Amino acid sequence: MIKKRTRFESLLFIHISNLCFATTAILISMLSSQFDGWFTALARFAIGGMLGFSQLAITKKPFHIVRIRPWLGRGLFGALAMILYYLSISLGSPGRASLFNNSFPIFVAIISIFALREKIRWATLAGIVFAFAGVALVLWDGTGMSFAADAAGIASGFLAGISYHFNKRASQTEHPVVIYLGVCLVGIIATAFSWPQLLSITPTAAILLVLAGIGAYAAQITITMGLRDIPTTEGSVHTFAKIPLTVLAGWLILGDAITVRFILGTVLLLTGLFLNDRRTANKKI
Repeated sequence: MIKKRTRFESLLFIHISNLCFATTAILISMLSSQFDGWFTALARFAIGGMLGFSQLAITKKPFHIVRIRPWLGRGLFGALAMILYYLSISLGSPGRASLFNNSFPIFVAIISIFALREKIRWATLAGIVFAFAGVALVLWDGTGMSFAADAAGIASGFLAGISYHFNKRASQTEHPVVIYLGVCLVGIIATAFSWPQLLSITPTAAILLVLAGIGAYAAQITITMGLRDIPTTEGSVHTFAKIPLTVLAGWLILGDAITVRFILGTVLLLTGLFLNDRRTANKKI
C-alpha cells in the first residue's frame, strides 16, 4: 500500500517543482543567445527521454501503452505546448513566457464549456474574465516585447489546455513515466531538424542544457508527487507560485523589465486562475 504524504510533504514537493520550473526557464533564457528555442526543446526532450527510460529500467517497469489515443494526444499537444513555451522564452523573457504558458487552466475551462458541454459556474466565468484582462495588461505593458514571443507563449498555454484533457484520460490507464515519454518522443521528432546546432555547442552550454533537462524532468516528477495527496484547489493555487518566482528570477539574474502594468496583469491572471479553480461553487448559469 502506498503511504499517504502529509500536507507539509505535499507542499514541499510542489514548491520544489516550482523552483525547478523557474530554474529551467532561466537556464533556457541564458542559452537563447547561442541556440534557438527549437534546439533547447530538442535537448530537453532528449535528456527527459533518457531519464524516463532509465527510471523504467531501474524500477523494472515495462514501456507499455494501454490506450494509444489519449497517450498520443497527450504526447502531441504536450510536446507542441512545450516547444512553443521554449520559443517564447528564447524570443522574449522567461517570466513573461511562463505567465502565458501557465494560463492553461483558463483554456481548460473554455474547452470544457464549449467542447465538453460542461455547465458554466459563476466562479469559472469570473475567472475567465479576470484572466484575460490580466493577459491583455501584460500584452500591452509598454515594454515593446516581441509579438512572436507573446504569440508563442499564449499558444503554448492554449495547447497545454488541450493536453491537460488528454493527460487526464491517459492517467487513468498509463504509467506516469510512459505518459511523459510520449511527450519526449513526439518532441524529439518535431524538433529533430535543429540538431546541427549541436556542432556549435560549448562545454558551458552543454552543462546548462543538461541542467535544464534535469530540471524539467525533476519539475514534472515532483509536481506529480506533490499533487497526489492534497486537495486539487489548494495544490493548484500553490503551483501558480512558479509565475512570480520566474518573473523575480528573470529580473534579478537577467535584468528583465517589470512594469506596473505587468504586475497588475499578473495579479489579475492569478486571481482568474484562482477563481476558475474554485470547485466548491454551487451556483451555475
